[in-house]
Amino acid sequence: MAFLRAKDEEDIQFQMAPMIDVVFLLLIFFLVATSFISAESQIGTDLPRKDVRRVEPEDLPKQFMVVVTKSGIVVNKRRMKKAAFRDKLLVLVAYDEEIYVFVDMRDDARHGDVIEILDMVREVGAKVTVVPPYEEVD
Repeated sequence: MAFLRAKDEEDIQFQMAPMIDVVFLLLIFFLVATSFISAESQIGTDLPRKDVRRVEPEDLPKQFMVVVTKSGIVVNKRRMKKAAFRDKLLVLVAYDEEIYVFVDMRDDARHGDVIEILDMVREVGAKVTVVPPYEEVD
């Protein structure tokens, strides 16, 4: 048992040299890694854009009112198909992202058409304002 006592009596010491080596290796790693980040920011990229033609402000309607009826949709007092409405809406939002679209739903409008129009407006990023139904005064 003498050999066990000799081992217990030895003093355990903390070695600083390996710790300093590890710290320097980490320092070198982070210095090299940050140099890659600055190089990556200088790489030019061409991001995809919306395929929408730019329209001059005088070509844009001052008010964008959509009336949903049983027979279809009427945009600014002109009958229009849903695909044409979506294209026109894309052009409008490309010019002004803060545009509001007023949606008026008539009593005879189909519920599915109304939901489709509202989804279309939200999908392209315009803000939707729903006009409540009104009673015509004689």
